[in-house]
Amino acid sequence: MWVNELKDAVYEADDLLDEIAYEALRSEVKLALNLVQIRYVAREFCFRLEGEDSNKITERTRHLSYAVTRDDSCQKFEGIYDAKLLRTFLPLSEAWLRNQINILPVSRPRNQIDNKVTHDLLPRLTRLRVLSLANYSNVVELPDSMGKLKHLRYLNLSATSIKRLPEVVSTAYHLQTLILENCKELVELPDSVGHLKHLLYASLKGAKIKRLPESMCTLYNLQTLVLEDCRNLVRLPHSIGNLKHLRYVTLKGTAIKMLPASMGGLCNLQTLILRSCKDLIELPDDLGRLINLSHLDIEGTKLSKMPLHMGKLTKLQNLSDFFLGKDTGSSIQELGKLQHLQGGLNIWNLQNVGTAPDALHDNVKGMKHLKTLNLMWDGDANDSGHVRHVLDKLEPDVNMEYLYIYGYGGTRFSDWVGDSSFSRIVSMELSRCKYCTSLPPLGQLGSLKELLVRGFEGLAVVGREFYGSCMSVRKPFGSLESLTLSMMPEWREWISDPGMQAFPCLQKLCISGCPNLRKVLSNHLLPSLTTLEIEGCKQLVTSIPRFPIIDELKLDDDSRHLLLGRLPSGMHSLKVYRFYSIDSIPKEMEQIGSFLTTLEEIEMENCDSLKCFQLDLFPRLKTLRISTCSNLESHCEHEGPLEDLTSLHSLKIWECPKLVSFPKGGLPASCLTELQLFDCANLKSLPEHMNSLLPSLEDLRLFLLPKLEFFPEGGLPSKLKSLYIENCSKLIAARMQWSLQSLPSLSKFTVGVDESVESFPEEMLLPSTLASLEIWSLKALKSLNYSGLQHLTSLSSLEIWRCPLLDQRSFHFNHERPVGETECLQVCHADIFLLLTFIAHLQFLLIILDQHILISHIAGELEFWVPQNVLELDACLNLVLQAIDEKIFGVRSSCKVERSSMSQRDQDCGSHEINMVYLEKTQIGQKIPGGDIDL
Repeated sequence: MWVNELKDAVYEADDLLDEIAYEALRSEVKLALNLVQIRYVAREFCFRLEGEDSNKITERTRHLSYAVTRDDSCQKFEGIYDAKLLRTFLPLSEAWLRNQINILPVSRPRNQIDNKVTHDLLPRLTRLRVLSLANYSNVVELPDSMGKLKHLRYLNLSATSIKRLPEVVSTAYHLQTLILENCKELVELPDSVGHLKHLLYASLKGAKIKRLPESMCTLYNLQTLVLEDCRNLVRLPHSIGNLKHLRYVTLKGTAIKMLPASMGGLCNLQTLILRSCKDLIELPDDLGRLINLSHLDIEGTKLSKMPLHMGKLTKLQNLSDFFLGKDTGSSIQELGKLQHLQGGLNIWNLQNVGTAPDALHDNVKGMKHLKTLNLMWDGDANDSGHVRHVLDKLEPDVNMEYLYIYGYGGTRFSDWVGDSSFSRIVSMELSRCKYCTSLPPLGQLGSLKELLVRGFEGLAVVGREFYGSCMSVRKPFGSLESLTLSMMPEWREWISDPGMQAFPCLQKLCISGCPNLRKVLSNHLLPSLTTLEIEGCKQLVTSIPRFPIIDELKLDDDSRHLLLGRLPSGMHSLKVYRFYSIDSIPKEMEQIGSFLTTLEEIEMENCDSLKCFQLDLFPRLKTLRISTCSNLESHCEHEGPLEDLTSLHSLKIWECPKLVSFPKGGLPASCLTELQLFDCANLKSLPEHMNSLLPSLEDLRLFLLPKLEFFPEGGLPSKLKSLYIENCSKLIAARMQWSLQSLPSLSKFTVGVDESVESFPEEMLLPSTLASLEIWSLKALKSLNYSGLQHLTSLSSLEIWRCPLLDQRSFHFNHERPVGETECLQVCHADIFLLLTFIAHLQFLLIILDQHILISHIAGELEFWVPQNVLELDACLNLVLQAIDEKIFGVRSSCKVERSSMSQRDQDCGSHEINMVYLEKTQIGQKIPGGDIDL
């Protein structure tokens, strides 16, 4: 007997050493900023597999980690056969791998592991306790031989392609951690999962399961259950209350409507997260029995009341929301018993607070650790006095930092709102308090930095009461940096005494939706103002005050009266939107320019009065955007050339139908790098002498210019890198005169939206420096001209889509002269697969068929996506297998099906639920496994 006891002691000591080594390895991984820098922690005992080092693995190796690659073959792990005592098999993702693969947004890196590893090697490691196959998308099942891993305590199958948890897992009786996150095909768990009696941690985050088996309710040791983003999950097992050791449950983002009544029996539950359960309408009646609950997150639900006896949850520290029902559920009194709340709290439906004398107490004043408080009423108040009395009793502790009051129905605020004792409040919002006729003395809040006041429909005057007593602070609003006043239709006057020296630090002032306001504060009252935004203030008839250091001015209004005659000097940004007056801007444009010698950015939108924008009035202007100005005709009132625009970097002109040409002599903008012209229906020419006057231009974008026919004489600037031409019919028709061969820096070219081009590109049309070519929506395109493509030896990305007349018979290729080193190809019709056989060095292939079907090819792996509602899967498979040369790509005829979702590809491709078919190998993104484990 003593021999057996000695053996047990040796095993326990061995386990302890394992735990120490594993924790050391895990800590090293967490601290490493780059997995490449991870060094060995315990030499042979803990082995970090790198490159061809598998032969260095010895029988002493207990813990193995390695960086996941796109193709982890069996040869990589040959040395593991000697490590018969291996306890840990842990693949770790390297984030930088994602950046090493040049892929389009619709794709993502996928990893695969040789089936010999999962079916032959791993089952031999019978001492294995930590096993992760996370992020290997070709893992669709586990072999029965995995049942030999009786000592397994940690299993991570996240982001694999399994559809259901293999039965063999249920034989791992000692399993403590089970992670099945982002298994998009996982729709159910087997009943046998109930055999995992030692399970402590289970995460199914992002799985597609609709329900949990009742047998899960027999996992009496389970402490953590993660069901976040299981969007198909609509209910929990009725007997979930049997899991007495549950401490953490998250159902965030699920479709749960109600929780089982038995959840009230989870006496050890500490955290319950129900955030974004948009269908959740009710909590269990006996939630008050969860006496150990410390965190309850119910934000973003449809709850309208709280269960009775919420006051019993005396250990609650974090409560996101408290809903007051009308004569039902927990009252405001119950909330007052939760004195340990901290962080933030939203109190909803305060209109339901009763009028009984015992209904009101000092409910939140004792919550000394509460930092954020949102008080919300819904609906009109019938008793203004009662509403104010409710607000009186909701006075928080003076340590409050953020306060939000919404829908308050009283005519005056409680005395505590704005009291100087709240010296830590940094942000406040008063919204939709439509019956209030005055503002509280918020100027007394010495730490207040951000203030928003809106929806005060009865407020006519902002007077001295707003500033409070100057005795309490040295200067009213002494710390305020941002002030927004909006949606106050009756506000007429803003009174301030210069002697108070208010707003010494105010940097941003926004006033909107105040049509009767006649003037803002004078400039000497706002000495630090740098940003001023005015919108919907029709009665501001005086000139804008000339604030000494204002940097940005935004005017957004349909007013015919707002004058721009005296804008502040030293300003850097001017934004003017929706000015419809006939003559206000042109008359004062020259005067504006004389004041704004430091202006660097101008945006003008929907300014119908703007007929001429004199560019050279702004010597330091860097960015100019003019859009939807229907009367803009020119950029120069005189006939002579413009002054040098040495600072201009970006010029964008959109939707200006009366603009015909640029100033005579061109734009002398030597630093201009970006020029965009969009939907200028009558523009006939680009600026003259672009090649010499715009030597720094790198990006030229031309959209919807039907009358533009030629590039200027002398061609385009030699430093041009990107050229985009869309819906310019005359210019595209004259493409043989583009002279793009003279552009040595051009690397990206896009042409699209034309109904006359039948063949493209013509021979020598495009320069050999081109790396990216995109051809789209050429409705008449019938053929690709190989003679125009063969010299593009730098081409790495070719995209062709939405060209309905293009088919394989229209490709004129010389079989002996393939396009060189092309990495990415996109085409758009199902009959042109034979094109692939002429591209010998294709590394990345993405094929779009009829805007919906997409194929990608990455280093010998072919994947095929088809939306369910477009084509039958089998028909598409036949199409691919007949069209692609198996000798070139090594395509196998067998396939595996996985459901996935396709990312958005511009506005034309949209987002679809699709079937994914792997014709050779499957992969998926990577992730470092998490969670603690008892080794």
